[in-house]
Amino acid sequence: MQARSLHQYRNMKPVKTATSIILLTLVWELIGRARVYPSYILPSFSEVACSFMDTEYLHILLENTALTILRAGLGFLLGSLMGIILGFLIVGLKIEEYIQPAASILFTIPTVALVPLLILWVGLDPIVLPITASFICSFPPILYGVLNARRTVDLDQVEVALTLGANTWTTLTRVVAPISLLKITPIVKTEAIMVFKTTLVVEMLALTSGLGHLLLMYSITIDVKHLLSTIIALSIVIVAIVESIDVVEKRIASKWIGERSW
Repeated sequence: MQARSLHQYRNMKPVKTATSIILLTLVWELIGRARVYPSYILPSFSEVACSFMDTEYLHILLENTALTILRAGLGFLLGSLMGIILGFLIVGLKIEEYIQPAASILFTIPTVALVPLLILWVGLDPIVLPITASFICSFPPILYGVLNARRTVDLDQVEVALTLGANTWTTLTRVVAPISLLKITPIVKTEAIMVFKTTLVVEMLALTSGLGHLLLMYSITIDVKHLLSTIIALSIVIVAIVESIDVVEKRIASKWIGERSW
């Protein structure tokens, strides 16, 4: 009975998602057509959607989207991998009590506040600057998350593994690591969004390309239609990335942890 309910929930989820999006666009369309504000300030959804039919705009959008994804993606990937690897290394060496305070301090510093310093330290390189900012945005939270996730691991599971003959490395990779990865996936999803926000700020402040620069230009020229269509494109990219992380989370849970009630 429970399995049937879960199956029905999975089948209904796309319908609920589509319904939510349709309702949102419908409300937007009605408000836009009611002309609460002039169309150049608040265009309707259909007017914004027509922007994607403009081949010139579409080419500019795709080119700058690719740049933003490259910058944010590389920094996020490097920061996440470094945070996870270093975190497990620290846990394996049992020195997390010495590293935790420093990780906590770095975790609380907003990366956006460091952008002016990064411009001075790194320069205005269109690749190095945003990747560095993305790395700094993702590395401390992931490291902090791994160190904290270690505390939530059930010690009984660790003792059982050691009792059955597993060495420290096997216990770390087969028991501690999968559980910790599952625990930090909410942080990873949050940081994926934060990395894009940081990259957009860097592109707005210091670069002449990317979605951040594009949003700034459309804002200055009061081109609200293209501004909103660019925001829609950015939202689609971020949602796709978060959904991809969800897929990885489910695979970790089902393969290593044995949780299948998704």
